[in-house]
Amino acid sequence: MLVTAVRPVSNVAAPQSGPQAANPAVDRCDGAGDQPYAPREGKPLLALGIAWYVERKPYFIQISDSHLFEDPAARLWDVAPDPHLDAVVDALAAKAPDPEFVIVTGDCSADGSPESYRRLREKVARLSAPAYYLPGNHDDAPYMARYLADRTLARFEKFTQVFDACGWRVVMLDSSVVGEDGGSIGNEQREWLRARLARDPKMPTIVAMHHNPLPVDSRWLDKMTISDAPALLAVLDTAPQVRLVLFGHVHQEFEAKRNATIYASVPSTFFQFKPRSADFGRDESCTAGARIVRLGDDNVAGTIVRVAMEGRRAS
Repeated sequence: MLVTAVRPVSNVAAPQSGPQAANPAVDRCDGAGDQPYAPREGKPLLALGIAWYVERKPYFIQISDSHLFEDPAARLWDVAPDPHLDAVVDALAAKAPDPEFVIVTGDCSADGSPESYRRLREKVARLSAPAYYLPGNHDDAPYMARYLADRTLARFEKFTQVFDACGWRVVMLDSSVVGEDGGSIGNEQREWLRARLARDPKMPTIVAMHHNPLPVDSRWLDKMTISDAPALLAVLDTAPQVRLVLFGHVHQEFEAKRNATIYASVPSTFFQFKPRSADFGRDESCTAGARIVRLGDDNVAGTIVRVAMEGRRAS
């Protein structure tokens, strides 16, 4: 039986003055159902947790790190990615039945196979919304662009995307580097981003990518972040209209506030990495999930939806 837990985790208000870099708020897997997140002592709350119903529009969905294989029965670390993604999509369809759009922030496939992308598109289509996909370090970006966006990339071209919805601009950056676990934005893509942001400085904006632009306090993961993150952050720091930066890669829920911008990851639909860990480890206390983001006029509120299968309690 599928069990779901829905927990509001953040509300991001209009920009504030003065620099601020808060510590990450993680280890939220013991949240109490539909109650607003209340941090344990010593765990700073980056923004007030405000309860809201996921059915209240407009909102969108972030899914990440599905890691589908060519063989739908394939397992990695004794986890089969397909049924976990199915469970997450089923929970989202029940809790958030009418999203404005869906973004999938990378590591869509575990082996870059055409069949894995075909099944992913088929599963995400059950959410009945436009879907936008980013490549991660396990993906085949040129194939993704052709199959999922009907676009042919030139050699070395990054799979960047931009679209507007509900008075917001969404800018999707390609941080993938062929053959590397870590990521990079690169000069050309960074200047493209700078120009895009300068063009409409009052347009509330969300930026998404696969790799984490900030460290997440896990030594092994923080060795494979965005190599030119300081240069990327320098651009984002000068763009106060960027209210939210979303990423995947880290297989865990993470939030940090930098100036007035929230940087947030999402649970994997596959399995979770142990937070604040020096070495690779699976987090047995947290289950697969996704993020629902509600769009205000110039603010956003986020909710994490988690699922449990085979009798496990949703964390």
